[in-house]
Amino acid sequence: MPSEIYLVKVGMTMEEGTVEEWYIADGDRVEPGEMLYRLETEKVNLDVDAETAGTVKHLADAGTTCKPGDVVGFIYADEEEIPAVLPTPKPQPDVAVATDTVADDKPDKPAAAKPRRAGGRIAASPVARKLAGELGVDLADVTGTGPRGRITKEDVQTAADAAAAAPAGPQAGSSIPLSGMRRTIAERMHGSLRDTAQLTMDMEVAVDDAVKLRRDLVAEWESDGIRVTYTDLVLAAATKALGQHPAMNSALHDDALVRFEAVHLGLAVALDEGLIVPVIKDAQSKSLKEIAAHSADLATRARDGKLTLDDVEGGTFTVTSLGMYGVDTFTPILNPPQAGILGVGRIYDGIRWEGDTAVKAAMMRLSLTWDHRVLDGAPAAEFLAAVRDCLESPYRLLV
Repeated sequence: MPSEIYLVKVGMTMEEGTVEEWYIADGDRVEPGEMLYRLETEKVNLDVDAETAGTVKHLADAGTTCKPGDVVGFIYADEEEIPAVLPTPKPQPDVAVATDTVADDKPDKPAAAKPRRAGGRIAASPVARKLAGELGVDLADVTGTGPRGRITKEDVQTAADAAAAAPAGPQAGSSIPLSGMRRTIAERMHGSLRDTAQLTMDMEVAVDDAVKLRRDLVAEWESDGIRVTYTDLVLAAATKALGQHPAMNSALHDDALVRFEAVHLGLAVALDEGLIVPVIKDAQSKSLKEIAAHSADLATRARDGKLTLDDVEGGTFTVTSLGMYGVDTFTPILNPPQAGILGVGRIYDGIRWEGDTAVKAAMMRLSLTWDHRVLDGAPAAEFLAAVRDCLESPYRLLV
């Protein structure tokens, strides 16, 4: 009997996954430990290894979306006869991988040598080989960034773009299938707006003292390799405010309001393929310095594709920033089932009032979206004011 290749289940909440790419072509031989296929899920991506040696036969084409436990292919031993028509076995829903599997865990890009398999054959995925043929790219000139230096379709596309001296990415008039992370974001954001009672309020914050504090802390923590950001100050302020206003650190589950004891703070990170929200666990027990270190680590690993499932699960409140893009204010969308998300705008030259006197000041706008089913406007405004007060008197973030 051939060995079945399953669509592995990553974590308890995974409902479907996509065989994004086969690393071993249909009919090619695989050895134990070699990468079989790349799995794309709604949260993370990972590479699935072969457990046995033999000839690989695909049951699901690249790009096919299946449920966890579905059989996507077979590995036939050397002595087994491969039938003309592959069997259609029943799915095995309990097939899973450990929830701490690393997503997109890629080794450092090799500096010069090109990866080759036994016999001198260049190590490249079938999709990469096909794309190279279509684009006229010589695989010998491509440096692989995939697992163990394997050339991926992205590597081929990058090489083709460089050769043509044209920018990478979709061209005008092209059609891109809505899949993977982008599809998940579309579904979740549409569901968020449909299933919750979202409102957004803005509040202006004078951040002169926060700017000075950040400047001082950047210099003080430089030897520790920690560079605190304005978003870190907001993360710390939101954490303190959530402790004072626990109604915001809540969620609606089965007609019951659940208030979380711990603050698991989500930090929205923009990637080329979409938005991901890693989580600073137990932020209420961390200092500003620790929050800054954790946020930098999570953002780096998010961009490098090295987040684990534990990194992106369990958030109770989210902070998202567009200030670095020059945005003054915006309307964040809730990350279900959380009851609140705080948007951070840019710092700009404004004024604050001291009695009847207008004084120049560095200002920032905060945008709070909250679920009106969970709490009303007054307690939401009190929470936002608490965040503002922490930022306007930032010494509070250090005690």
